[in-house]
Amino acid sequence: MKKILLLFSLALVLSSCTVTRQYYDFAHHGTDTIKANSDFKYVARNVKGKAKTTIKLSAWKKLKQEMATEGLLSMAKQKLPALKNNQAFANVSIDVLRTEQGTGFQGQVDISSITLEVVVSADIIEYIN
Repeated sequence: MKKILLLFSLALVLSSCTVTRQYYDFAHHGTDTIKANSDFKYVARNVKGKAKTTIKLSAWKKLKQEMATEGLLSMAKQKLPALKNNQAFANVSIDVLRTEQGTGFQGQVDISSITLEVVVSADIIEYIN
């Protein structure tokens, strides 16, 4: 019985839990349009473009990363729908999410992966005049 209790106590002390932390940042650009004095109508609301990359640390602290060669913001903007004549983006929001995953032990976190995601959302307006 003492061996089982000792083994259970040792396993409890040496075990750790999985920890996920997420940080959030954003920027918002209102209706700063090209022609502020012209009439317009909304063609689409809340269109989105997303891009993300993940950095993984292995057991030997080697880095493995999904490449974002053009930059995450540029990649997210490319995934927005193409504009037609007399159209513009309005109410543009840029959200940046950073998610860290790892193991926690005695108040510290050993990070095993970091994911960065950029989300660009906007409304599409069309000028009437």
